[in-house]
Amino acid sequence: MEIKHKKWVDTVHRVRGEIETRLDMVRLDKNERVTHLGDEFWNNLLSKIRQEHILAYPGVESFYSKLANFLGVSTENLVVTAGADFAIKNAFELFVNPGDEVIIIEPTFAMVGVYCNLYNAKKIKISYDSNLELEVDKLIGAIGESVSLIIIANPNSPTGTYINNDAIGYILEKAKRYSIPVLVDEAYWGFCPHTAFDLLKSYENLIIVRTFSKTAGLAGMRIGYAVSSKRITWLMYKFKQMYEVNSIAVLFASEILDNWQVVEEYIDNTEKGKRWLLQELENVSFKTIDTKTNFIHVDFGEYKDNILRLFEEKNILIRGFLNAKGYENYTSLTIGPIPEMENVINCIKGCIL
Repeated sequence: MEIKHKKWVDTVHRVRGEIETRLDMVRLDKNERVTHLGDEFWNNLLSKIRQEHILAYPGVESFYSKLANFLGVSTENLVVTAGADFAIKNAFELFVNPGDEVIIIEPTFAMVGVYCNLYNAKKIKISYDSNLELEVDKLIGAIGESVSLIIIANPNSPTGTYINNDAIGYILEKAKRYSIPVLVDEAYWGFCPHTAFDLLKSYENLIIVRTFSKTAGLAGMRIGYAVSSKRITWLMYKFKQMYEVNSIAVLFASEILDNWQVVEEYIDNTEKGKRWLLQELENVSFKTIDTKTNFIHVDFGEYKDNILRLFEEKNILIRGFLNAKGYENYTSLTIGPIPEMENVINCIKGCIL
């Protein structure tokens, strides 16, 4: 039986999720937190979970106030979302009509391309040059009347590259002439010390999207937020679900905000782990690419297949390649504190020594 639907959806290809568990694995493939949150914090958090968190509908508004105080903005500048992913989807629902142009980075977060297809938008892809630097001039040149949204992951995944606020400002200025919103996805904020946050004062068309999945370590909770001008967030708020996120996500994220030193400590230890691992990889003559995130890229050369095979045997989850032209032989590795990285380098040395 044929069911009425948007015909362009037939062209969208989606891959079903993984069947195997991610528990009890060394997860170096999706840039999650790779160590536990700490017994004191964890036990205190668990003691606050009540049956009402399950039995009652979520109360999200108190979290808006806590998050607004943490960021130094008004609650009217915020929209809480089910991860950064849903904030991006929210932007497509609000701004993009079928046939509109959306400027995106290529490659970038996979769901950006999926949403372009689902909302029948024309993708204007801005690529990287041979030095893995974004062609910002081409992006600015592509901005015009037919564009309805610009999406920039900064730092970007999977490349890990970053563009500075001067470049973001030029993009916002050009986009402002055509009343185009610019969504800057700062999923790796914290690991990256830079942010476009200060530009919010000057550009009402800027939307910054963040998640609690990376530095805060709450990937399984699916909670994030968008911060922008009051006009834009009010429009985005109209598209929110009845309850933006569940009660447990609100509880966990609230506790993280109240104990931000847990996040800062992890950021610091991860940076130390990165510096240590990069040096160890250099010592065994592997080419590496550093990033402004909690992952790096490594060219394992002739040892790549053997190393990836050993990672699999050791229950170390890994990404096989960097999806950028000219860098396909590079493998991406999520970074954590030095003790976790010692296990990684021992596996690598086991294949080459």
